[in-house]
Amino acid sequence: MQSTRDKILQTAMECFFQYGYCAANISMVSRYAGVSRVTIHKQFSTKEVLFRAVVEQHFQQTNVLLTHYNESNDDFWPETQTLITQRSEGLFNNVSSSLVRADLLHAGQAYCKDLIETKEHLIKKSIQARIEKELSAQRLTLSRVQLSAATLAETLHFAPFGITVSVSKQNNAQFVANLIAIFKAATTP
Repeated sequence: MQSTRDKILQTAMECFFQYGYCAANISMVSRYAGVSRVTIHKQFSTKEVLFRAVVEQHFQQTNVLLTHYNESNDDFWPETQTLITQRSEGLFNNVSSSLVRADLLHAGQAYCKDLIETKEHLIKKSIQARIEKELSAQRLTLSRVQLSAATLAETLHFAPFGITVSVSKQNNAQFVANLIAIFKAATTP
């Protein structure tokens, strides 16, 4: 059975995704969730706090993928491609309106910058650790690209960033696949 908090967060996400950050409010979430505004305010004092909680919940769910990635000994490139593809899809990719998506991206930068930076740091460090593991096993070389493990990790992490903030309908998975193919060819011993 879904807890009241989970019901509020799920409904808030639906309201934000349908109407955008600016148009959605606690009264709307209250109506759609069938939960009193007082109950919502007790758990989430403001719309900003509620929005941050939605973003935090998404990041917690993606931490499962990151944990698997960190612990895996499987092929680096396909796993890195999956990680980057899922990261580039982002939280707001399923929002159909480009205006609402742009509003949510702006709200994310305005109210969740610290959460985003922490998540980005974790992802870069995870990719770097996997690169170092590949270098140690001599399944990867950085001599031709003349990059450090940290620089390659940062490049892999940020290269698809434009996809994440874009409001266009490009084929994100194909872009990431092409990117990975180039890096794999350049770093294969």
